[in-house]
Amino acid sequence: MTLRHRKQDLLADVFRSQQEEIKKYKWIESEKLGRDIGWERASQEWLQNHFPGWKRDHWNRSVEEAVRTQGSLN
Repeated sequence: MTLRHRKQDLLADVFRSQQEEIKKYKWIESEKLGRDIGWERASQEWLQNHFPGWKRDHWNRSVEEAVRTQGSLN
């Protein structure tokens, strides 16, 4: 697999992960209100309120995994 394909796979994984988090947020908030809040509202609210923390946590996990992988190659 080329570096370009690995980067594309990584970006696709990040995008899928974000979508899953937004789906969870949409479900939770819709349940709280007793009605569907819609994808647009859910995604805007999640990006505004939860994305910075998600990004930090996701980045930290990716770095830790890269360090472990690099360590096992040596």
